[in-house]
Amino acid sequence: MPKHLSEHNQQHLTAKSPLISRRKRSSNNVLKKERTTSMGYGSTASPSEGLGSPGKDYSALDDQTSGKDWFLESPAETVMLISVILNAMAAGIIFIFSNTIMPTLATCDPEVGIFVMNTINTIIVNPLFAFIFFGGLISAYPTGVMWKRSDEFSAPARYYALASTLIYFFGQFLVTLTQNVPRNDSLQAVDVQAEDGINYWTEEYLKSWVAWNTARGIFALVSSILGAMSLVLMRKS
Repeated sequence: MPKHLSEHNQQHLTAKSPLISRRKRSSNNVLKKERTTSMGYGSTASPSEGLGSPGKDYSALDDQTSGKDWFLESPAETVMLISVILNAMAAGIIFIFSNTIMPTLATCDPEVGIFVMNTINTIIVNPLFAFIFFGGLISAYPTGVMWKRSDEFSAPARYYALASTLIYFFGQFLVTLTQNVPRNDSLQAVDVQAEDGINYWTEEYLKSWVAWNTARGIFALVSSILGAMSLVLMRKS
């Protein structure tokens, strides 16, 4: 190739080099943007922003989950919580009788067993015991509130509260009054020296009283669980 032609081509390419350089930079920028978009799955934010920047302040989010979320918001919730606790305590008292106290008394001489049980039945009747044993019925208050303001509470919360109250009333309260208390009164009246008194203790009281006691304990436990489920749903309403 002639020398003058080679020099001419070289000058021509040199004159076009700024344009070529700009085109290369533009092409590189487009490729970088495409890589960023593909790494962010359609987002123009950087990976560090997508995953959470270390320097970003999340205290406002923490404030939203603190404060009132840790406290009961209404008297109905407070009463329901107390009812759940009392029902669970009553179930525990009943359980200890069926599981421990009565089997222990059954191993004693009938005279000793009758005397100890009559003593327990006399001492246990006191205001504190009555409050713990029957206080769970205060769930009737939040139940009434929820049914009166049904638009503010979900149906499951209302039905769980109603079931808790009714089960405790019929399964624990009425069973106690109609089955266990009459047997306690009859035991108080028996002659521990007579054969009939001993037979009542071994054949009637230790069997039927314990059976009804276990039943009311189960009802109390179920009532406590239903009350707790209602309380949880009350907070979500």
